[in-house]
Amino acid sequence: MKQFFQQFLLFIPVLIILQSCSYMDTMKRAKHNEEVKGTDEYYDNKCLVAEECAGVSGKVVLPGSSKIEALAIAIVVEDGNESRVIDLEVINFTKSGDTKVSYFFFDLPVGIYTAYALKKPDQGSSLEDTEASVLAKGSGSITKKDLKAYQNAIVLDDITINSAESIEQFPYTLKHMDSKLKNSKKQRRGTFDDNVDLDDPVFSHQVAMEGLYYPESFNRKTKGIYRLAPAFKKGSIPILFVHGMSGTPRDWKYMLENLDLTQYTPYVLYYPSGEDFTKLASHYNAWIASDKIFEKGPGVIVAHSFGGIIVRDGLNLEHESNRLLFISLATPYGGDAKASDGVKNAPYVIPSWRSIADDGSFIKNLYRKKLSDEETFELIFAYNNSGDGQSGDGHVLLEKQLRIEAQKEATSMRGFNEDHISILSSKETADYINTLLDKFAKENIKK
Repeated sequence: MKQFFQQFLLFIPVLIILQSCSYMDTMKRAKHNEEVKGTDEYYDNKCLVAEECAGVSGKVVLPGSSKIEALAIAIVVEDGNESRVIDLEVINFTKSGDTKVSYFFFDLPVGIYTAYALKKPDQGSSLEDTEASVLAKGSGSITKKDLKAYQNAIVLDDITINSAESIEQFPYTLKHMDSKLKNSKKQRRGTFDDNVDLDDPVFSHQVAMEGLYYPESFNRKTKGIYRLAPAFKKGSIPILFVHGMSGTPRDWKYMLENLDLTQYTPYVLYYPSGEDFTKLASHYNAWIASDKIFEKGPGVIVAHSFGGIIVRDGLNLEHESNRLLFISLATPYGGDAKASDGVKNAPYVIPSWRSIADDGSFIKNLYRKKLSDEETFELIFAYNNSGDGQSGDGHVLLEKQLRIEAQKEATSMRGFNEDHISILSSKETADYINTLLDKFAKENIKK
């Protein structure tokens, strides 16, 4: 009886989570997903259950002299049903040395796929099959083995386009992708909007919670990156702010108003926090590596809570080693014990729970690669725990914030008498970050 009572107490946090209507709906979607596997509905409504999909990204390469500015990447599923287009993304290119490059991102279930690089049809096109010309293509597959609990991000081989001449006509219809083609700028996750307002409804807590329970719906409403300025300020340094679990870029409002950004151009990252963190880290890394923000120059990343974990894992992946200042606030680098309880006891596990579980593979392997000599890390922790119990900030234990590996790679550490949320609206914290930003700017802005 005593053992049962102890197990019941351990499960209480999970029971509280299960009271969420969103969580119950997620369970229903998981059950329905099992029922429709292998049917048209499974592919057409892909990724209703996040862990059933892999995050697939790839790079398209053009000669630097090419006049092509935009392409459509169409994904065709080749098995389980009649072959057809199930997703499409319009991509734009940036110059990178002697070539032009761009990245694409898809969430796809188990299947065999071909990625077609298409000449983008005119906006007024009727989108007949014969109007789509193929410039290049690549293929790949996702198997059940690829949908690992902690590693479900897949990077395809580069798609290289050597000529603007068509290699074949696209054999599938694009009519059902009409809205994606005509609204490509609005829908694309790999680009950013300019001069956005943090009071915009897209940054509401309600939308942020969709990112926890309905990542696919969240991705349809949002973009990955937003710039908080009408244009990049010439001679400035880009600075990217990354929110935490169930968070939104709006969480940074006070900090942004109290930081000296005269020498910086600010951006915010917006991601679905219910997703597997390996997938999020892969997408984050590809956005940065695509030269959309940092290009070849220095950059700064400021991350709160679990956002710091995503950034740290992204730094494990292959990327251009720019001069980087990485500042994290109240980040649980040691993971979360409650997430571990949820993974063990909950009837359905949100993918991000596995990523942040303190006894899981993701957290254990977070420091598998050292930071480069060009990457500087500053660790900020919070220690105002108004309640009883172990030392921490009311949400994250101090021992999780001060994981020994994080301490060893930090250039310096600074603690503030704030809780997990108030640290984002702390004048003392903002003043300290200003000193770090001022020092970095003086070292990296050419006069």
